[in-house]
Amino acid sequence: GTMQQPGETMAERKARLKALRQAKDAAEGAPEEKKDGDEEPVLKFRNYLPKDEVLSEGLIKATRAPEFEPVVAKPLPVAEEDNILDLIPKRANIDLKNQVERKLEKLERKTQRAMIELMHQEEDRRMKERGEEAE
Repeated sequence: GTMQQPGETMAERKARLKALRQAKDAAEGAPEEKKDGDEEPVLKFRNYLPKDEVLSEGLIKATRAPEFEPVVAKPLPVAEEDNILDLIPKRANIDLKNQVERKLEKLERKTQRAMIELMHQEEDRRMKERGEEAE
């Protein structure tokens, strides 16, 4: 890899990487160094029509985008009364039902306790009224 070897200085690493790069370029058949100014840039004209005949050699035929057909949105059918019943789920949401059932059981127990307590209080009140009447 290109990781620094143990005991290698930065200059040695730089030289080793340069040698690796040159070997890779030679294996690929790429030129070692490009010299500026040797070749003129190749001009390609796709959307521009040059007036000079020398420049018209680089003319490229313009590409065209494929034909596009717009998608037409279809209106949704209006729901009838009979179809509305089909939209209601056949089976109620079981998880929600179970959560509500647990809470309802707790409330039912509390309601029962409260009713018993009220009955005892009413009974005590009646007993006191009877006790006062007896005296």
